Amino acid sequence: MMERYMAQIDNPAGQHVNKRYSEPVLGSTDYPISSYHDLIISDIDFPENEERRRAHLALRRKREADAHYRQVDIWYKRYFEPGTWLKRFIKLAHLKQWMERNALDVTVRPLVFEYPSLPKAFDGFRILHLTDLHIDAHPELAGRVGALLKDIHVDLCLVTGDYRFAVVGHSKRVYHYLEQVFTQINSAGGVLGILGNHDATDDVAALEDLGVRVLLNESIEVHMNHQSIWIAGVDDPYAFKCDDLPKALHPIPESAFKILMAHTPQLYSEAGDRAVDLYLCGHTHGGQVCLPGGGAVISHCNTPRRYLSGLWDYKSMTGYTCPGIGVSGAIARMNCPPEIALIELRRA
Repeated sequence: MMERYMAQIDNPAGQHVNKRYSEPVLGSTDYPISSYHDLIISDIDFPENEERRRAHLALRRKREADAHYRQVDIWYKRYFEPGTWLKRFIKLAHLKQWMERNALDVTVRPLVFEYPSLPKAFDGFRILHLTDLHIDAHPELAGRVGALLKDIHVDLCLVTGDYRFAVVGHSKRVYHYLEQVFTQINSAGGVLGILGNHDATDDVAALEDLGVRVLLNESIEVHMNHQSIWIAGVDDPYAFKCDDLPKALHPIPESAFKILMAHTPQLYSEAGDRAVDLYLCGHTHGGQVCLPGGGAVISHCNTPRRYLSGLWDYKSMTGYTCPGIGVSGAIARMNCPPEIALIELRRA
């Protein structure tokens, strides 16, 4: 059972913002089946949009091949990236097996967010948030995640990037593992996704073959009983800098309830200034290897620490940086369990 409470959090502007959300319950298995049967996801596949998507993918493909965006990153990872030193430390400290077990111990975190502005038709709307699957990092990971997902029924699934472990090369061997996950998702409205810094342009077609509608600086309207909310998704702002939040939000009416999918939390101020209601992201893995109490050793994100993991607020916007399912750098977690977020929207 979830206990609701009021949390007063300092935001960067020095104001106090009262937000209602649930006390998370880890490991719960009581997931009621969705009752929505008239859910309609609007269609974004019209000719002018397809032309824009082709142009965007061409830009991203160019940046993937660009030495500034990719090769420098490889050089850095090989010689200076903190994950390289982390792997050496794990080996020297004989912690490999323990940290690997932690990395496979995926949990489900139920969360409830309450909003006065949420349309009545969406009271109780359930969202499955997956991020940073890095699904080929370990051969057992996909099976474990699929086993958790098969009994969860939601209204919409949102995936905020980083489907594979590697940052270069082909993804063909990854798709088998992704299929094991996506075939177990029970979502009335299907699956919407975005790309992260580990993902490649060629992954878009494969993801869509697996049933994921990939948003490339786009938004989509979700209808229910003559009311609607909007989901916007931006491309990776971290490595490839292909994000365009104004373009993604452009079709959305100012008064609409808005959920933003971004790979990283680094767009928090721009999104808050543009009246986004809920910001869902990942990328940081919550630190992946943390000190006792949750302090991240590595963040890989140039944002204030309060946005690196878990719940946060900026102005009137609520944000959630999910620790994610997979790992990068090293197959290891400490004081930061891998996570599937199960979100319920409530009208306050």
